[in-house]
Amino acid sequence: MQQVAEVKPSGGAQAISERSFADLLGPLIEPGFRLALAMLHDPQAAEDAVQEASFTAWRKVARMQDQGKLRPWFLGVVANKCRNARRTKWVAGVSLGLPDQLSVVSPEDQTLRGADLRRAVSRLRHGDRLVVVLYFYLDMPLEDVAAVVGSSVGATRARLYRSVQKLRPDLDLEEALR
Repeated sequence: MQQVAEVKPSGGAQAISERSFADLLGPLIEPGFRLALAMLHDPQAAEDAVQEASFTAWRKVARMQDQGKLRPWFLGVVANKCRNARRTKWVAGVSLGLPDQLSVVSPEDQTLRGADLRRAVSRLRHGDRLVVVLYFYLDMPLEDVAAVVGSSVGATRARLYRSVQKLRPDLDLEEALR
């Protein structure tokens, strides 16, 4: 029988095993990667962002008082890692020579390719792009999107509405966002 070492993440009052951490975080890795890929449009950078976010989660998960809010919290960490990656000059300046068509295409990537929507979404400011990706591509409820971006549900609804209006000025979305 394999023993699991109990590890106490820094600053945590409770111990958490590697296995229980993996059980908590496992279902969040794929949505985290989809979010990072939609935000960064680079599979390698997306993997790096999720890996860094996982490490941060490992260090700080014991501090969480409500484990039920782990998903929005973790996706918020991923979003911050993506923002940091985009801010870093060398990430933006280095051409990796990736082909336009990748061998593994995410569903979000396929959706964004239609009608130049990908280009339009990438031109949105980080916060606007984040709410659009979380709400429409990761299918998160507005309450969870608000938790990820750190604002009220009303402010998040308004930001989502304004962001979509920037993408499609002629589209009436009031019914969809209620």
